[in-house]
Amino acid sequence: MGDGRTPTPLEARPDLSARLGPEVLLKREDLLDDLGGGHKVRKLDYVVADALRQGATALVTGGSLPSGQCVAVAAAARRHGLEPVLVYSGDEQRRPSHPQGSYLLALMLATEVVWHERTPWSRNAELLADACRKAAARGLVPYPVPPGITTWPGLLGSVGLGLELADQLGTGAGEAPGVRPDPAHGRREVHVVAPAGSGATCLGLALAARLLGLRWQVHGVCIGGGRAAVEAEIDALRQEAARRLGRPDLADPAAAPVHVHDQWLAAGYDRPSEAELSAMAEAVGDHGLLLDPTYMLKAFLGLRGLAASGAIPPAARAVLVHTGGSLGLFGSSPALRSWSRERFAPFLAPAAPDGVPDGVPAGAPTSFTAATARSGGARPTGA
Repeated sequence: MGDGRTPTPLEARPDLSARLGPEVLLKREDLLDDLGGGHKVRKLDYVVADALRQGATALVTGGSLPSGQCVAVAAAARRHGLEPVLVYSGDEQRRPSHPQGSYLLALMLATEVVWHERTPWSRNAELLADACRKAAARGLVPYPVPPGITTWPGLLGSVGLGLELADQLGTGAGEAPGVRPDPAHGRREVHVVAPAGSGATCLGLALAARLLGLRWQVHGVCIGGGRAAVEAEIDALRQEAARRLGRPDLADPAAAPVHVHDQWLAAGYDRPSEAELSAMAEAVGDHGLLLDPTYMLKAFLGLRGLAASGAIPPAARAVLVHTGGSLGLFGSSPALRSWSRERFAPFLAPAAPDGVPDGVPAGAPTSFTAATARSGGARPTGA
């Protein structure tokens, strides 16, 4: 099926190598598409194929304001003639007074958007199930896509990423100057670092290495849940993969290990600190890297910390997987707005007076219809 541009480039980054110690390469999954879907586009190739095989007419997924998954799922649905239904929720999530970043794109793409403001993220599965029931009542055949696309079809996309990366590391076919063939491929120590929401991407990379007989060290840097929660999600998907592949040996975590790190989680999901936002600006200024504060910045800080501690030694190759999400730099996070307003105050007009509401009046409609969305108006019409 292949909606994304593959293979994605593997770039040599001598600037990062000089700063961090190990040879640093950047796997550009953020270049898979033009809408910021990143690695999720690769996962969705398999998800959409499975949905169509089952006769689905709608993809139903959920997320929070900075969610790139909502954009990627909605775009994939529209490309394949399916209805995209998006469910927004989260412990501290509120509808913004005006759309920005990923949320703006999601509104342009979706045929229905439902909000559950300040609703515990732990209820996400329940809210998705409810949206599926309501979609079915309207005559649609819904196919749920959970957060992180943590499903067997989605995992295949991450395994595919690992197979592609292994080929590039071995042949030097990274589509960028400076990536040289490695004659010690398979013997030289390779560390792969990626953000870990559910951990599915990291598991796919680890499984690919195992299937090829490579001894990669795969590191997942937590972006929302802590280490225990992410490891539990990885283990559940690992068991399913072992069963579906008929490889009981893969059920053992030691067979395809993922090292999960939560020491760079800081205040948690979509709550960047001033230090993190300053690091985000530094990545842009010093390295030309667009790293959103919710996902990729944490992975970058993880790479930096692992190299500084010696967990990734100077003689190793370190691959940072840029999974996408750069639209998060242009989102509506209160912390990001406050930080940017203070940092760039001399170049900005005065802020709105205190007390101006940032949300939506109580009782405002919580969904809109396909007709208004496709007209570009996306006007709410009632829940």
